[in-house]
Amino acid sequence: MVALVLAIILWSGLFAQTASSQLIESRLNNLQADFNRLESRLANLEAQTNRTLPSPGRTSPTLPAPARRTTTQSQRDQMFDRLATLVVELKQQVNTLEQRVKKLESR
Repeated sequence: MVALVLAIILWSGLFAQTASSQLIESRLNNLQADFNRLESRLANLEAQTNRTLPSPGRTSPTLPAPARRTTTQSQRDQMFDRLATLVVELKQQVNTLEQRVKKLESR
């Protein structure tokens, strides 16, 4: 009986780690999508500005060049810090769930 409970706890721990990595990846993908939407909105605003305020000597407005997706070391560090924060939060949630399971099992 004890071996079965331990096996279930270990299996759920493995499942939680897989789920946690999927959650982190999902949140990172959401952040990236938000960033892409902001870039697009900025490009649209710049295009509108170029159309409404033509500069002297220019006869037709030009669209802005697409933004390049390069990340600097500081941006990578910030992303890593955010990821680390998510991992810590996830670990706290797992600890809380483990405590709840222990309370339920002790009843």
